[in-house]
Amino acid sequence: MKYYVRRAGELVEVEITETGVRIAGREACAQIESVPGSERRHLLIGERGVPLSARRTDDGWAIEIYGRIVQLSLEDQRTHTIRELAPPHGTHAPREVRAPMAGLVLRVEVEEGQRVQAGTGLLVIEAMKMENEIRAEAEGTVATIAVAEGQAVDPDDLLLAFAGEEGE
Repeated sequence: MKYYVRRAGELVEVEITETGVRIAGREACAQIESVPGSERRHLLIGERGVPLSARRTDDGWAIEIYGRIVQLSLEDQRTHTIRELAPPHGTHAPREVRAPMAGLVLRVEVEEGQRVQAGTGLLVIEAMKMENEIRAEAEGTVATIAVAEGQAVDPDDLLLAFAGEEGE
């Protein structure tokens, strides 16, 4: 499985392999284990051990390594591909948001009439046992929500629509 990790604006491709990881094309044997009785983990890369802890933040993850905190954002391959295909930030909000894949609506995170900013989580779809958060591409006002929690959707099904904004 591939992931894309962003730290301080730098994007690095990380692939989980059968024997470890491939980071930016370089392979390494790796494993991570829980430290009994704590929330800490022990990461072993090759022969080097690293104690760490991780907690989720609004923007991704805060990883503590040797007392130093590193902020990371993480995307799976599907989310990264969808984001790469999306129009650039700053464009007008699409009138409609459609399902990028078949799945099950787990959560609707907005309400009709709610004003959202670019990047605001709109809803979460479960597909292939993974949660995929659909986020607003631009600022706008939610006009209609066309799905409900627990509803199955197919690719290109209407999820929600934005209201027309003055000046567009």
